Amino acid sequence: MPPSKDKFPDTKGKIFGYVGLILLFFALSLGTMYFLHRHFSQGKLHIPSQLFSLPVITTVVFLLLGYYLADALRLYSVIKAMGNTLSFLYIIKLVFINIFISNVTPLATGGGFIQVYFMAKKGISLGEATAATSIRTILSAMILFTLTPLIIWLEPNEFKAFMHRHVLVAISAVSCAVVLFLLLITFWPNMIKKGVKAILYLLKRMRLLSVAHMETMYEKIEKEIDSFSQGFAHFFKKGGIWAASSVLWTVIFLLFLFSFSIVLISALGYKIPMLTVLAVQVVVTFFMYFAPTPGATGIEEGGYGLLFSQLVRSQDIMALTISWRFLTIYIGVIVGIFIFAYEFFRKRKVLGK
Repeated sequence: MPPSKDKFPDTKGKIFGYVGLILLFFALSLGTMYFLHRHFSQGKLHIPSQLFSLPVITTVVFLLLGYYLADALRLYSVIKAMGNTLSFLYIIKLVFINIFISNVTPLATGGGFIQVYFMAKKGISLGEATAATSIRTILSAMILFTLTPLIIWLEPNEFKAFMHRHVLVAISAVSCAVVLFLLLITFWPNMIKKGVKAILYLLKRMRLLSVAHMETMYEKIEKEIDSFSQGFAHFFKKGGIWAASSVLWTVIFLLFLFSFSIVLISALGYKIPMLTVLAVQVVVTFFMYFAPTPGATGIEEGGYGLLFSQLVRSQDIMALTISWRFLTIYIGVIVGIFIFAYEFFRKRKVLGK
């Protein structure tokens, strides 16, 4: 008997939802590119032929392979450090799905959730999967959160717009908050449990939850907090060489990410110091964490164009920004769309059987 029409009631909704997010992602990107085109390039689009030279293409292909492999290896190392195992090919798949989903969901929040979902399908608990994706993100965030205030102070001529005291205080506060959360979840999870319990109790007092529902929710949350905390603790206390490897691959991943701009700027004929290009990239990537748009779309292109407009000629801003965004994001998003669609429709077909 064929599956009934209502067997997949949410399939159309999911498809239209993701299509809408994809369209929003590209609309914001194109809108920002148009803004850069009009205000930084004076409406002139110049694509230098040297960007398509064999040495540049060869270097870019090498960077792309290293970029995706390093991204996969940092997650693989975190998972191994926590005492779990996943196929490396499966993690490669997760990398592209993460790039796609995180770039079409607000605040780039969806990528981690979808990775947790796929890891849970392979037998890793929700708490440990959440801990793994969180550690992966925190490792890179901590590097950026530490370097950005230093760079802004040490390179005042390049970042005059960020020299306001309140901005530096905010950056420092966010960095401290991340560290505090990490310490709490690792060494004092009971404090987080008490906070959760207080919130649920308040909801009960407001008659938004029944006593039975409150107790059931707390038991489930407590179980995941314990699993989450144990994952963090295992990583830091027993991760050993795999924990060190995850840090190393995170650094390598960021270097690959930032190297695209170095290669592109060099191909355009500029002799800008490598450390200056890296510094600008760190600041651009740091502020991406606070952008409310899907995957920081629009804000990241705008910030990139704004900061690099101080280093390259206006006629080259568009070529540089488009090339950088295409290499670091668009390729991964396109590949991720196909992998995600394959997984989605394969699951639907299996359920239909």
